[in-house]
Amino acid sequence: MGSYDLNGGNKLKYIILLGDETLTLESIKAINHYGSIRSYDVNKTRYCVVYDTEHIFYDYGHVSNYDYDEYELIKIPFDNICSITMVYKTEARMRIILQQDNFLKGVYVDNDFKLIVPIEEYIRLGMPVGHSKD
Repeated sequence: MGSYDLNGGNKLKYIILLGDETLTLESIKAINHYGSIRSYDVNKTRYCVVYDTEHIFYDYGHVSNYDYDEYELIKIPFDNICSITMVYKTEARMRIILQQDNFLKGVYVDNDFKLIVPIEEYIRLGMPVGHSKD
């Protein structure tokens, strides 16, 4: 789990969802986001889901060979790797979302601490996010 340091000391954290070319923001938009108030496109590559106490941002991108080292690339079984960075404030909300019965299947999670595994294994491992806690 990486983090963004915002003004006022608020830190947003993130994990990276990895998939093939079928992984797009449309995949995220198709999900019924339980408990959300609304959702909207921020721009062409960023989608926002609003909850009562926070926002979850989904940022779409393609992965280049420079984004991962050779050891990491062998863990990712996709030829044309696409990514969605899930940016969140609380780990509790991230965990709820990933465990939804309608969340993405067949994707990998990169927690930005050398763990790259299928989402099902990530959930089974307790969704580790590195060294910090909420």
